[in-house]
Amino acid sequence: MIEIIDTVTAPVLAVEAFWDGDTRGWFIFLVAVVRRPGRHNDRFDEVPLTVLRSGGDIRLFNGQVPPWPEAQQAFEQGRAVAQQLGVPFHFASPQEPNEDLPRWWDAQPN
Repeated sequence: MIEIIDTVTAPVLAVEAFWDGDTRGWFIFLVAVVRRPGRHNDRFDEVPLTVLRSGGDIRLFNGQVPPWPEAQQAFEQGRAVAQQLGVPFHFASPQEPNEDLPRWWDAQPN
């Protein structure tokens, strides 16, 4: 992941993990938030670092989750990368999937 960040020319402001889902189940994006206009925000953009998925939704029905192993992995990896870069780490929902929570940039002053 550090190799990816080393190619980014915009300043890295934070590392963020957030949930998303598709027809196969939940997964977590781990991104570097940078200072430049992006498609989701007019002041900040995201650089994908990795996507973590540990299985489909069948895990919900057969009692394998919670805990969500991909959330623990995202927390550990994201925090380590953020510490190495000297920036904050943001993960609004490490306990369970939720894609309707604020992103890191939502808490930043105008």
